Amino acid sequence: MFKKISKKLSNMRNALSVKTYKTPRLFVILMMVGINVVILLIAALIVLIIDDTYTNFIDAFALGSVTWMLAPNAILDIDNPQTLFLAVLVLVVGLVLFSGTIIALTTNTIRDYFDKKKTSSGKIYIEKHVIILNWNNKVPELIADLVHVKSRKVTVLLLADIDKNFAERRIKNALIKKQGKAASLSNLNVLVKSADPLNQSELQDASIEKCDNIIIMNPEKTLNEKMAINQSDLFVIKIILSLGHLDLRDDIPIVAEVKALDTKEKIRTLNHEVTSLSNYRLLPICFDRRLGQIMAQTIIQKHMEDIYLSLFSFEGSEIYVLENTTMETCMNQHTHAIPIEEEKDYLYVLAPDNLAKEHKTNAPFIKEEKLEVNPLDEQVDRSVYIVGTNNKRQFIEETFKAYETLYHSKFKAHMVNDDDIEILVENLNATDEAATILLLSDEAQPNDAMDANVLNNLLYLKRFLSRKGINIIVELLDPKNDPLIKDFKIENTIISNKIISLLLSKLALFPRTEKFYDDLLTIMPHEDGKDAQAISVKQVTAVFKEGPPQTFANVKSLVASLYHAYDKKVIPIGIIRNDKVQIFTGELHKTLFTLNPDDYLIFMKL
Repeated sequence: MFKKISKKLSNMRNALSVKTYKTPRLFVILMMVGINVVILLIAALIVLIIDDTYTNFIDAFALGSVTWMLAPNAILDIDNPQTLFLAVLVLVVGLVLFSGTIIALTTNTIRDYFDKKKTSSGKIYIEKHVIILNWNNKVPELIADLVHVKSRKVTVLLLADIDKNFAERRIKNALIKKQGKAASLSNLNVLVKSADPLNQSELQDASIEKCDNIIIMNPEKTLNEKMAINQSDLFVIKIILSLGHLDLRDDIPIVAEVKALDTKEKIRTLNHEVTSLSNYRLLPICFDRRLGQIMAQTIIQKHMEDIYLSLFSFEGSEIYVLENTTMETCMNQHTHAIPIEEEKDYLYVLAPDNLAKEHKTNAPFIKEEKLEVNPLDEQVDRSVYIVGTNNKRQFIEETFKAYETLYHSKFKAHMVNDDDIEILVENLNATDEAATILLLSDEAQPNDAMDANVLNNLLYLKRFLSRKGINIIVELLDPKNDPLIKDFKIENTIISNKIISLLLSKLALFPRTEKFYDDLLTIMPHEDGKDAQAISVKQVTAVFKEGPPQTFANVKSLVASLYHAYDKKVIPIGIIRNDKVQIFTGELHKTLFTLNPDDYLIFMKL
């Protein structure tokens, strides 16, 4: 008998312990209510004994103990000293046990609410926002560029396993660098949520079902060469698969940053083969490949990096899609847009924003000039020394080979390890060969040592490379190190993370431009043996057979005149003046435009 009672008590204790752990606040409130009810029942029994005013227990309970606790002023009408003492005791015990507990629980609940808001835990009710999953050094630049989006108000929610205060400081610094301390953020809201991107409940708390765009950043974990897929790309694939279990809107663009080119094909396979992902628009981008292509083109033409930075940024003009419009219609009627490439049902245009591309006029405003122009010669012969190694080097070599095939050029590309830079300097000092040196940053270094090998190699070159005619190009992974390099008077500093951040924001907000940027960055012959959607830069004196005209009626007149002079094979999109890239933007038909002999014209091949 005793064992049965003991077992039942033990079971009750276990059940009570579980309930207490699962819902501690509710348990405390119920316990306090229970204790108070017991106290009130005991007080009613006592007052029934000591005070003849109360005729039965219900009367003593309802008009006695309960009334004393809920309406304290009622004790002022009590004449019996014993009853008065009991009433005061019930009131004090009620205030301490019940009211005090409720106040404490309310205070604790409010504190927990503020703690949740401070760490961004809990549900965030927003919609039509951009969600960035994972953190790396590209994120601050990516978010900072969105401040220039003029056609819509952008809300960005960063969800990553990172300290919220650290992330907010880095983003704030990037915004200040982008626009200064007085930057207007009227069109940009930024929220940071510290959480695991693989946790579906955390994704749901970020209102991911109602977002417009998803960007999956590569966490850039250490590469394990023995694995079939590196750890960073594996983490990205896991996130993509987890998104298939959520109720996202159909055709939502999901931009995924991957390190290996074969991972891109694996993600495309997932998009077609996994039923839960088939409705989504997956855009896997191997940015190391893109950066390798940009670096190779920057070696060929020194202004190429600045041109790409301008095209990728939301500051100035960039590429948009214009529906049901031809090249000629856009050229003649659209006041803010330059046609770039005509597809079957739409047109790629260069415009200040997604709304300005639609601005039209029926009044003719183009006065074409008949021009005699020279062919655009793209042949380049150059010796290149690539110092260091990272995942981009193979793509630089591939780009050189493609350029050689297309333009009958010759690149003597030499791969040099960081440890062999002394031998390189000795050999260069002993010859008069014109050459370009590209310093690659070591991606395997920790954040606090990022770009250290580049800085060390640059210091050695500046100290011991004595001869002239050597062009030095530097790759940086961390934009914070850019001011350190500028003092060395380097002709080109390629900030890898900044370029990729800008391109990410373009593809996320305007995914239909992905095909254009893919063609633009890839040097590859099409069916006609030529490379379309490629950029060419030529000095004005090399373009015109009889010297450049002094003035054009407006920018659109310059654009249309050269477009037709080159038989619609190329179109000018900007100039380089005083070593500064100026992509054409704004109202292109308003004012006279003058070309100077030392200007460079930027052409887009069609």
